[in-house]
Parts: sequence; C-alpha cells; structure tokens
Amino acid sequence: MNATHFSRSRGFTLVELLVVIAIVGVLVALLLPAVQLAREAGRRSSCQNNLRQLALAAHNFHDGKGHLPSSIRPAGLTPLPRIAGLTLLLPYLEENVAYENYDQTVNWHHATNRPVVSRRIDNLLCPSSPRPNRLDGLPEASPWTPDVNACTDYSPTIGVDERLVTAGLVDRAGSGMLPKNQTPTLGDVTDGLSYTILYAESAGRPYLYRKNVLVNEDLTVQRVNAGGWARPASDFSVDGSSYDGLTFPGPCAINCTNGENAAGVTFPLPYYGSEGTGEAYAFHTGGANVAMGDGSVRMISDTIQVREFARLVTRNGGELAERSPQR
Repeated sequence: MNATHFSRSRGFTLVELLVVIAIVGVLVALLLPAVQLAREAGRRSSCQNNLRQLALAAHNFHDGKGHLPSSIRPAGLTPLPRIAGLTLLLPYLEENVAYENYDQTVNWHHATNRPVVSRRIDNLLCPSSPRPNRLDGLPEASPWTPDVNACTDYSPTIGVDERLVTAGLVDRAGSGMLPKNQTPTLGDVTDGLSYTILYAESAGRPYLYRKNVLVNEDLTVQRVNAGGWARPASDFSVDGSSYDGLTFPGPCAINCTNGENAAGVTFPLPYYGSEGTGEAYAFHTGGANVAMGDGSVRMISDTIQVREFARLVTRNGGELAERSPQR
C-alpha cells in the first residue's frame, strides 16, 4: 500500500511579516523625498512657464500699444478707477471674456467688476503656492473681509525703496520696468533687458508668511496689503526685511517674508500709503522665479543680498556699465 504524501503550504511567520513591512517602510522612506523633489521640480517648471507667458504677453502688449502694461493708481482714498497692469494684460493672456466684462470706468472692487475679479486665473498662480482659491479684500473696508479679488503670485517690481539707500543697504533707489501711472517702454530700460526684472514671485498673499511658515490663519489679525490680481497695490517695491522677516527695511531680499503686516493699521498706511506691502517670495527651495525684461525666466537665489537684487530691479541705474569689463 503506497503511502500518501500530503504537502502543506507554509505561510509567513509573524517575524517574517514584520521584516517585510520594515523593508517596505524603508523603501518608501527612501523614495518619498525623491518623489517630492520630482513633483516640486515639475511645479517649479510650471511656475517658470507662467512667468514666461506673462513676459511674452507684456511684450505683445508693448508691440500693440507702444508701451508696457503699467498699473493706474491715483493716490490715497479716491473714487477714481484703480486699474492693475495685469487687468490690462488680460487679452494677451487669453482672458478676452474677462477683459471685455471688466468695466474700467469704475474701481476693481465695484459690484460691476466683482464677478470678473473674483475669478481665479491659473496662469497667475504658482503651483507650489498653497490656497489657490484665496481671495483678497478691499483695504479700506471695515471690517476687512477677504471676499473680493482672486489672487496672483506674480507681480511687477515697481522700484526700490529710498529707505534702503538711507540705511546704506543699496547703491541707489529708482523705478523698475513698470512704474505706476506711467506709460513705460522697453526703451526706458537702459540697464539692459536681460539684466532687469519685469515680474517676480510674491506668493501666498494676502496671507503673511515668514520663512515658509504661515504667520496666522486669521487675515484680520495678520495680512499683507496685496494679493488680488486686479489690485494695483499687488505691484511691489523692493523694501527688504530682516532675516527673520519681522522688520523693514532690511538686508534680506527674497524668501524671508512675503510682505509687511498691514492688518490692524488704518488705511492709507502710515508709510506705504495706498501702496502694497508685498516682497519677493516663493515656496520653492532656494529662491524665487523672475521674468526678465527680455522675456527670459530665471530663479534668483534667496542668498542674494538686497543690494544686488535692487540692481536687477532698477531700469536705469547704470548697472550695465558697471558690469562691463571696460568700466
């Protein structure tokens, strides 16, 4: 009589299962940073493409109008229309319907314009920036409420703060490529288009960030006076801050903070008046993206000193001559 042999499959022991789980955990831990880096690289590339399209739109505007799209912002509290340069640029960003529905005879926050300005425009947002659906509010409203204008992470750098000259932190102040209430041209940029910033990241506004940390969820307690794409106040000057982002002006040009707090301060603001309080800031590791006057896009390291950053912002500070080997 032949013996019948029975085979029984052997399962994992508890120890073996724990070892497998540990190995998988280690592999995931090793791969996760690489995946995150790859995702951020993709977001940074998309951000640079947004800025490239913005610069191209400004050049096309210049070709058609004979000047660059500068914001119109009469000083102080006024019933006169406040029109952002980005609003003027809408047809060149394939936002024709929004432009046609925007009434330039009234302010950006007027009831007629609210259906337009509350609309999110993805090309004006960096993919690395949080809260893409955030809204900005009317600065003189009491109580202030974030319920009017969808935001932008890109803005013109309109000039360099005189306080930096007084503090000895920059060589000179001066206008950037898109000063308000003017009709600037590419020909005004005597420092060289490839050496002069046209648009820069100032991300996350009106939420106030310092060193990639959100200062306060409550915008009525802490906020930057800026953010809305239809607001001329979203254009910003280079003021610089301390390295902790708490005091202004200062030696830090990029990524210490996205602006100075304007909450709890009577509008117009004591120093800035009706101007915005934003600063160059991005959620990218190591720097912020900018579009240069020639349409090229580059990342500026956040280790740059405010003196050198200011040289890249002013349009006619003589820096091209300073770079020349013949100087």
